[in-house]
Amino acid sequence: MSQTSLSEDRLLLADKFKEEIGTVSWSWLRPHEKRKSLFLVAAELDLVEVAIAVAEDKTAQVKTWLELGHLQQPALDQVAKWERDGGLFLGVIVKPYVFFQEAGE
Repeated sequence: MSQTSLSEDRLLLADKFKEEIGTVSWSWLRPHEKRKSLFLVAAELDLVEVAIAVAEDKTAQVKTWLELGHLQQPALDQVAKWERDGGLFLGVIVKPYVFFQEAGE
């Protein structure tokens, strides 16, 4: 596969994820957390870039984010806060996972 077609595929994937990212409530995310398929994406990462890396099976990059704590399953104290206070989040599905960030205040 040529570099051009790889770039085009990546752009198409980016456009797909940009369209699919939506604002969701904690109640929508809760079932995914219970299945342990929910990952919180640090604010310094781009949600689309994370989705692309997972979709393209960029294992080394995802592993680095996990090791640095930029990508993690929500901690119990975070879950408890969201259960209590709710909140709005940006979320995207990359089956079988859901990636989310807290929506800007």
